[in-house]
Amino acid sequence: MDVVPTGKAQMASGSALDRIYCQPCAGGGKKINSEAFCPVCKEFLCFTCARVHRNQKMTKSHRLQDKDSLPTSFRDDSEYESYTEICQRHAKEIIKYYCLNHETLLCSDCVVEDEKHRSCKMDKLPQVVKRFKQGVEYNSLKTGLVQTASDIDKLSHEIHAILKLVDEESQTNINELRKLRNEINQYLDKKENELLAEIDQKKRISNTLINGLKSKCTNMKSSIEKLKSELQAQHDNGNQLLIVGKRAIKELAGIQAALDVSRRSEVPRYKFHRNSAIEQSIASERELGQLEEGESMSALGQQQRQKQAKEEQRQQKTVQQYNKHMEALSQKGESTSASGQEPRQLEATQQQQEHMQGVSPKAHIMSQASFSRAKFSRQPEISVKTSFDTRDSFLTSMTLLTGDRLLLVDRVNDSLKLVNTPTNKVLSQVKLPGGPWDLCLLPGDRGAVTLLLEGKIQFVSTQGNVTLQDVVKVDGQCRGIDFCDDNLIVSFSSPGKVVLMDMKGKVKKIMDKDNSGTPLFQQPYYLTVTRGSQTTPVIYVSDCGTNTITKLSISLDVLQSFQDPTLISPYGQAGMGDTQLLVCGGRSNNIQLLDTLTGDITQLIGKEAGIEGPYNVAYCSLRKMVFVTCSQYGRPDLKNFVKVFNLV
Repeated sequence: MDVVPTGKAQMASGSALDRIYCQPCAGGGKKINSEAFCPVCKEFLCFTCARVHRNQKMTKSHRLQDKDSLPTSFRDDSEYESYTEICQRHAKEIIKYYCLNHETLLCSDCVVEDEKHRSCKMDKLPQVVKRFKQGVEYNSLKTGLVQTASDIDKLSHEIHAILKLVDEESQTNINELRKLRNEINQYLDKKENELLAEIDQKKRISNTLINGLKSKCTNMKSSIEKLKSELQAQHDNGNQLLIVGKRAIKELAGIQAALDVSRRSEVPRYKFHRNSAIEQSIASERELGQLEEGESMSALGQQQRQKQAKEEQRQQKTVQQYNKHMEALSQKGESTSASGQEPRQLEATQQQQEHMQGVSPKAHIMSQASFSRAKFSRQPEISVKTSFDTRDSFLTSMTLLTGDRLLLVDRVNDSLKLVNTPTNKVLSQVKLPGGPWDLCLLPGDRGAVTLLLEGKIQFVSTQGNVTLQDVVKVDGQCRGIDFCDDNLIVSFSSPGKVVLMDMKGKVKKIMDKDNSGTPLFQQPYYLTVTRGSQTTPVIYVSDCGTNTITKLSISLDVLQSFQDPTLISPYGQAGMGDTQLLVCGGRSNNIQLLDTLTGDITQLIGKEAGIEGPYNVAYCSLRKMVFVTCSQYGRPDLKNFVKVFNLV
């Protein structure tokens, strides 16, 4: 080898001797042949370093060996004998040093050859190992391994228990399904027997009427034959013929009258017609029922999850304190452990993951319990009135974009406004053709805005400043809008309906009436599509005319309806995962949280917090912030501002 800063060298020949360099000079990146060796310091020295070594107060008592008496082989210390980790760069060298500046393990050749380590502070590996073994980190590691092994055993036990519950739950669902099937069969058998009995009764009545007519017909025919015989018998007897003939004329008139009555007799007919609701249900291939997701099973349980969360917070705080301490020591030139890089990497990874979490305006996830119990701290409002506005704003819709931007619909000023939420400043404003109402995000940094008065949908680009793109014509006053699976779902007023259409406005399906033909919606001003990870997408429609929230499948089948006396005139919504929905109560002056599994509605923010006539709501999960737009006639202090709340 070319450099031997560790003192390990072979001295078999003169050429080998020339390759033994001065160790102090090698630490500075210089390659100078050694001329002496200090058995006390166990270092090879060049001529200059040897002279300094002899003159220094601390080392002048050391007896140096000259060039002719250098050892033929040398080990720095017996402390390295147990270390066998080979350097990845230098296959013949073992790891012996730890660079405090770069937190890197090095061999002797790495120290000499890599220029970036020339000014670094080095520690010998045995010293680093000794500190690590005596430190808190190593003890915590051992304790953590034991505890984690115990937790894994507990988890395994809980998994077996959950598997049993899953089997039991599956069997229960199968039993319920078969019970329903049996009830349906019994119901169909009962209704079939009732209809068969009714059909038989109608048949008997008809047969009675027909048999009566047949009897009358037979009697009338017998009477005619009798009259004909009597007339024939008296044909040659003039006086008697006259008497019989006159009597026969009267009887014939009576028979003809009876015949006419018989002809007019009606026998009712009956035809079986299918129940339209059942026929529609069969045609729509509706499910017998649904498997709705309930409360998830966890191997830890709620209390253990809370305990685990607290422990994770404590560990994270400990890691942060440890890293600060290590950085302080490093700045002072003191040593840190070889594994000190791991906590910093862990924290950096956690911060990066938190930063990379996307914020979807209509799919924000937070647990029902934590959100319903959360407290909301009122923050400074965002003023959105600009010099381009001719009237006070009427903010009917908003959505969150990447980069902490908020996009708002100002209906009366016919514009879209882009706001920077950290600075509360309006970044840009773009004019729309007229009468905008609601908006939704589309893939590829795009959006769609309903133009209520125009009967159109305006597509926009949300990349950078908002710009207008193409327009699609629709039939009617379009209100709420959202996107799912390359389709637009749009609500209309006058008359109220929800329409599934493609991106070019071609109608695929309309939902406007229930099974009985009654109009389903009155004023469906807003809708949203929830895109949870556990269930298929569903649509929620706010109808401020009926004070209801209607749940539709993505194919527009009615699944459920929600109503509560504390929610009056529901307007804008924000989805919170699979089973939660933030809803604006326009005339109840509140923001409500709807649990779509249980139907429970909980008020989060009310009039006491300044909520009056709320129209739309958005939630930023990353910053734990809620944005609300309000509108009350004659209240510029409400119309021209976005209210902001922090979750405490």
